Amino acid sequence: MKALVIGLGVLIVLGTALVIGVVVKRVFESTASPVPAVHVPGIPGTAPFATALPAGLGASIGGIAASGGRVAIWIRTAHGGKVVFVDPENGVVAGTVSLAR
Repeated sequence: MKALVIGLGVLIVLGTALVIGVVVKRVFESTASPVPAVHVPGIPGTAPFATALPAGLGASIGGIAASGGRVAIWIRTAHGGKVVFVDPENGVVAGTVSLAR
């Protein structure tokens, strides 16, 4: 019985040390500087692209989100707004959604 109590005590101390070690490691990993994006030739989607969004004068971007392999960009206009879907691999506008008037 004495050996069982000593063995379980050792396991509790080791388990606590392991949990503390993992927490400290994750804290230091999250504060490390992020790795910059690298363009690798031949891999689609790694090259930067430029595209012109279909928006009128005075429009602004209200938000950006990823949706089903596309980038959804909310454009605010004086007449409401619209959502433009852009293909991130080549920068082509894949579609536009706006409210019917």
